Amino acid sequence: MPADFAPSGLPALTILAVDDDAAILRFLDHVLHDAGYRVLLADGGRRAIETYENSPQPVHLLLTDVIMPDLTGPVVAERLCSRQPGLQVLFMSGYHDADLAQRFVASRGFTLLPKPFTVEGLLRSVEESLSGVRP
Repeated sequence: MPADFAPSGLPALTILAVDDDAAILRFLDHVLHDAGYRVLLADGGRRAIETYENSPQPVHLLLTDVIMPDLTGPVVAERLCSRQPGLQVLFMSGYHDADLAQRFVASRGFTLLPKPFTVEGLLRSVEESLSGVRP
């Protein structure tokens, strides 16, 4: 099956995964790719915006850490959502009491996936975030 199609035979959805931890990015790439998604990786907020701008295919989901040293996940989400209204966003955070994340997530109707998470938890959250999205 061509790389642009998921195992289901449907066109693959693209996920832009953003985290400043290389091990987490490798994990996300492996799990999401194996699940049939097209995965773009960025090791920080600024790189996420560059990757988004240079992507030859549309991005369907921004999967981003909340707290990063250059630009926070909410800042990245705000910038990308202003360019692509309707972009789905799934935040990840190891800071369970992060007020910034909770306020932004709640006000926009996005989801927060607490770290650490399991493969099943990740895939369930991604599928819920992408429900209703058509390639």
